[in-house]
Amino acid sequence: MKKWCLVYLQLVVTGMLIGLFGLTGVAISLLIKRAQKGFSLDSLLDKPGYFILMAGLLAFIPCLIAFIHTLKILHSLKSNATAAPAASSFGIITMCGYLISAVALCLFPVMVIVADRDDAPGLILFAFLLILIPFTFSVISSLLQSLLQKPDSRPE
Repeated sequence: MKKWCLVYLQLVVTGMLIGLFGLTGVAISLLIKRAQKGFSLDSLLDKPGYFILMAGLLAFIPCLIAFIHTLKILHSLKSNATAAPAASSFGIITMCGYLISAVALCLFPVMVIVADRDDAPGLILFAFLLILIPFTFSVISSLLQSLLQKPDSRPE
């Protein structure tokens, strides 16, 4: 792979990481503003967007760890280092993807309630995508990890 492609991928992942911090800052400020008015179970059930926002903040930490390890893999590929640190990073990315999918799976019943209340069936499809996309990346990451561990068993 050409060096400029790896630099471009590093810039894209860094931009996504900065955007993730920006979205988290907005979410935290919204939750602080709502907390000043007071949280109650009725307000969480009346406006489930706050519950979705809190679950999104739970998924922030594994997503942050996955982005950092993606940058580590790209850096090791750019410097032509051995595949040993990249293999451990693939395992961590796999676990983070599973954690993000678990958070999204726990969020699914709330999304179904919101979709039913707002008569928005497309929201259920969006909830499925929130579960399946990180899970798919985890499976791909685990496959790449197994390919790195067994380089002589690659199909030709």
